Amino acid sequence: MKIISQTSDELVLKEGSASGIAVGAAFAIAGVFVAYRFHSSSPIAIWIALGLAGIGLAVILLSSSITVSANKASGQLLYEKKRLVGGQNSTYAIADIFRIETRRQWRVENRPASGNSNESIPEPVLVSQSVIVFHDGRELALDHQKTSSNTTVGSVVLMGGQGAEAAIANRVATFLSVPFQEIAPL
Repeated sequence: MKIISQTSDELVLKEGSASGIAVGAAFAIAGVFVAYRFHSSSPIAIWIALGLAGIGLAVILLSSSITVSANKASGQLLYEKKRLVGGQNSTYAIADIFRIETRRQWRVENRPASGNSNESIPEPVLVSQSVIVFHDGRELALDHQKTSSNTTVGSVVLMGGQGAEAAIANRVATFLSVPFQEIAPL
């Protein structure tokens, strides 16, 4: 989530970009290339090509961007979620917002074990997302779920910070004059 512009009366946030479409296109192109280049050498190459192209198409169709525009003068919050296929445009009253939350939770993902590709090791991953909570209990995502970025240097794991997301969510709460709450994992 990034703050695109901010004045005393208006705040515009944007999450996501065309990078999802670019990654999907790269997979689809790779699938076509593999099919063209290796179709006669191995029958399994066609299945690999179809898999790559399918992954590319799925990424293109499922990638989205979120734009949130809050205008204090009009008292309105415009929420826009864009996808290649479909989208959502909604308007909400700023007065109906109860608070802004950044939620963090642990999720277990299976990672391949080093040295042996047949085994996997369950690894905890920290997932966070910022949401707008309304007085009536409705919730609206400010951003997509993000996982912690881990960088391994030798045997040391460096945890990437998700503090920037919480800081932006706090700025949004301050701009809207509503409380900010950070919900930590158990």
